[in-house]
Amino acid sequence: MRTLGSAILVLVSLLLAAVAGPAIWAERNIVSEAGFVELAGPLGANTDFQQGLSTMVAHQASAQLNVPPALQGLASGIIKSAAQSVYTQPGYAAAWTETLRRSHALTFAPAADQQGQGDLHLDIAPMVALVATKVSADMGVTLPTPKQVPVSLDQPAVAKAIPLVTKLGGLGGWLAFIAVDLLLLAVVVARKRSATLIWAGLGMAVVALVWLLGSGFAVDQVNALGAGNETVAQFGRQIGARAQASWTWGINFGFIVAGALVVAGLIGRMIRRARTT
Repeated sequence: MRTLGSAILVLVSLLLAAVAGPAIWAERNIVSEAGFVELAGPLGANTDFQQGLSTMVAHQASAQLNVPPALQGLASGIIKSAAQSVYTQPGYAAAWTETLRRSHALTFAPAADQQGQGDLHLDIAPMVALVATKVSADMGVTLPTPKQVPVSLDQPAVAKAIPLVTKLGGLGGWLAFIAVDLLLLAVVVARKRSATLIWAGLGMAVVALVWLLGSGFAVDQVNALGAGNETVAQFGRQIGARAQASWTWGINFGFIVAGALVVAGLIGRMIRRARTT
């Protein structure tokens, strides 16, 4: 009975650990605004992405900026030129950071009057405002800027999963705490504690392997972002690559824990045998 109870405790502990690891990572890097900005921030310095972003900004600025009719012919070329060089302007880094913050808020905490509900969006209003400032200075006319310029990432299915990701992220720490407690309890009640540690270690190795395979699947899903927009698709690919690299520590930590449990079990078994001889 003790063996069965210990086995059940180990199994439940591993299941909780399997969820806790990705949940903690998601809370720190996706649900957290600061974590998301840190994860996606370097994309703004990527040369290829900058080119695509400038094209997107040019298109949106031309459509969103309210240029006086008499100046529309002149403004068109100035807007395009300002957008193409937007990443060279002094305020670009701050505008990109603000773009990420707005996009995160639009995804995780949209207001009732915001357009981001039901899909993932990249709000490039700060980038458009940067272009408007440059165009206004060049033309001597102050152009009003829109409060919101959302660009759809065409992922309503992913958007529907956001509430679940948020809830799991908030529970990640508790799940990990409970998983550790259950494992300790399993070792305490087990008749053969060394064997319990070894099996727990092997199970943890399986969990880490599932994380490894799952990360590849998750990246494939992120790579599908914005299938009809190359810039958005590139944003998805870059985010996916950075997320996978960031989660590597979790996978490695899982294998380290697995190895430590197996080694502890083997040492315990050797000590036990030494005492009986």
